[in-house]
Amino acid sequence: MSGNLKNELKSTLIGCCGIYCGACPFYRSEVPDLAKMLKDALNAEKFNKIAVPFEWVGEYREFKKWLNFLARAKCEGCQAGGGNPFCSIRKCCRKKGFISCAECDEFPCDKKFLKWISERYRNWNVKNIKRIKEVGYEKWLKEMEKEVNEGFVTGLVIKGIKRTGRSKYGKRSKGKIDPEQA
Repeated sequence: MSGNLKNELKSTLIGCCGIYCGACPFYRSEVPDLAKMLKDALNAEKFNKIAVPFEWVGEYREFKKWLNFLARAKCEGCQAGGGNPFCSIRKCCRKKGFISCAECDEFPCDKKFLKWISERYRNWNVKNIKRIKEVGYEKWLKEMEKEVNEGFVTGLVIKGIKRTGRSKYGKRSKGKIDPEQA
């Protein structure tokens, strides 16, 4: 690992679990800004009153929840504190002084969250960890940047997984990451 890597801006693109943050829409795209602009425009037009009588529009409250989520979904990357604040993988890496699982002799481990994230990303993160072990962070970052420039986005590998556990608040987690299971 390069001693300067931790100080480089691109190092924020390395997810502890092997995700390349630069392929995520919440890191690299304008989706959050556009969602905020749409939210502000709809609020100015009092759209909640306009949408109600049109059944074909669907449930406006559900749309508004998604819009609120998207407007706040800007992420600075795992290394900069973005992502899931309860992530047990990041906690483990920090405790061991690692940037990612690629530096750990115990990888792959039996952490529940690693299994979940690997399933969610169809083992793309595991492939990335193995590649980092082979070529190092700097070369891997260049490879990932090239892939993104050629059109790769996490939407090509991610799949929706519903969490069925209960959160500490007693509600179903509805696909959100349950901090007790992270």
